[in-house]
Amino acid sequence: MRFGFAPRIAVFVAVILIAGVALTVTLSIHKFQRTSADLIASRFEFVVVDIRQKIHTQLDLGLPFTELQDVSDEFETYMQNDRQILSIELFDDAGTVLYSTDPSFIGDLVSEDWVALWRTNQQNNSWTTLERDAAVVGVPLRNNLDQDIGSLVLRYSREFLDLTIDEQIERLSTIGTTIALIMTLVSLLGCSLLLRKSSRDLKNMNDAFSDAAVRKKDSESIQTARSNHPEFAAFLDTAIRVQDDLEQATIEVHHLDEYFETDAADEQAPGDAETKTNPV
Repeated sequence: MRFGFAPRIAVFVAVILIAGVALTVTLSIHKFQRTSADLIASRFEFVVVDIRQKIHTQLDLGLPFTELQDVSDEFETYMQNDRQILSIELFDDAGTVLYSTDPSFIGDLVSEDWVALWRTNQQNNSWTTLERDAAVVGVPLRNNLDQDIGSLVLRYSREFLDLTIDEQIERLSTIGTTIALIMTLVSLLGCSLLLRKSSRDLKNMNDAFSDAAVRKKDSESIQTARSNHPEFAAFLDTAIRVQDDLEQATIEVHHLDEYFETDAADEQAPGDAETKTNPV
């Protein structure tokens, strides 16, 4: 099944518009995900920064890093106030957990990824990462000599973030699909209306060329092309005249071939007769 000129243009335009909408939706979702993650992370960053200030106060007073007071109680207070907090840990420069909301973690080593992120972001105020089941925000710790001695890390649930992103994906997908359908219909109708005359002209010219090829000089398509496109008439007349000249030249070539073949036969005939009368 062949489609006309206008439908093909409409489909092409619709594909471009749909691709544009899909790209816009994808970028919007990605931007929303980054913005939401940063916004939620900033909320928990405030928590760990507040805890860090209290720890730095004790370090400034000369307390050893391993003998800080009320740190675990401080962790528990924040966990009870916010159910989204999964755990809070404090580890030293070797990656060993010194304080944690889960006593079973004390003395264990944190993941290498946490240590690498801490070392990479020692000059920054904080660092964040996303894990499979949680999001993490951490802040570096420094002693009163401004030496990096470890990091304070808070893990919080991704449930709220993932739920918010899923809702936004559903919302943007619905809006994008609606816009794509509307654009497709508009492009089909618009191209059909705007290109109707061009499609008709192209069809008439195609029919005129077809008739000119078989030299139907008085066909309706050729007459229509002459009246609607005067600039096309001269070209059409030239094309028909060239075809007539080619046909005439072909006929003359055939006549010349027949003439030379006849002369050759006439010249050969006397020689044959002489051979017959004077046998060797």
